[in-house]
Amino acid sequence: MKNISQKKWFSLSVHLHQKDDIEFLYNNLYYYTTGTTETDEELIFYFEDKNKKSIKNMIDNKKHQYTSDLKIQEIQYENWHANYKAYFKPVKINDKLMVIPDWYNTKDLDHDYIKVIPGMAFGTGNHETTQLAIASIIKYIDKGGTVLDLGSGSGILMIAALKFGASNVMAIEHDEDCKENFLSNMQLNNIYNNYTLLFADVLTIENYNYDVILANINKNIILKLLPRIKKNRTNQCKIILSGLLISDRGDIIDLIEQLGFKLLEENHKGEWICFVIN
Repeated sequence: MKNISQKKWFSLSVHLHQKDDIEFLYNNLYYYTTGTTETDEELIFYFEDKNKKSIKNMIDNKKHQYTSDLKIQEIQYENWHANYKAYFKPVKINDKLMVIPDWYNTKDLDHDYIKVIPGMAFGTGNHETTQLAIASIIKYIDKGGTVLDLGSGSGILMIAALKFGASNVMAIEHDEDCKENFLSNMQLNNIYNNYTLLFADVLTIENYNYDVILANINKNIILKLLPRIKKNRTNQCKIILSGLLISDRGDIIDLIEQLGFKLLEENHKGEWICFVIN
């Protein structure tokens, strides 16, 4: 694998007031992104440099579907952490938990917390999809339960699952460049066992016999994933589906009903929605 310090990324920025454009970008580019961040004015998507041509072509071919100017910038790996640090703020998930950056002073915190190192992996706690998923984990994880984390990224959902009672987590991630950030986050939160990290396409997994399945992934993958889970599981596990826009609701609900899943709960945050089904 190429040395990560020699790799390049680029960012694509869109103004926050352009809600339709944000929805377009998430629907079309979410699968390629290594992460997102949000400033006071912009939502920023990050991508590996190798995807630049494909993403530019996709944007050019669909330019009639969005209205704002999209800004693309080159990013060197060594500048990532410093740039992110400027606007990474602690995130309060609920009265039980906060997500904080690795440099944050925990001396006066009265919450439990997850520490993360901003890296080239999706999942810092700043995005609504992650916050929705973690809140559902806190509510639905049973002590001693087993968990399958599909699209693990930075490992933040896995950390939350272990922190709130899971006995073991199988983490699946397709991008091996997440490994360094994932393992650093495990060490930062004093997690050294009770998990397995596997690099694979989530749509090739055949064993879904876990107590809880986490899928903070985009709509297109979830539409393909749910029939596989239905076909290959033998238990009535709880499934937490995040990474979905509110506009995705109709398609997901239709599939849930078609496959005979039971909708336990749905929650919204901003433009985003999270389902819990079994």
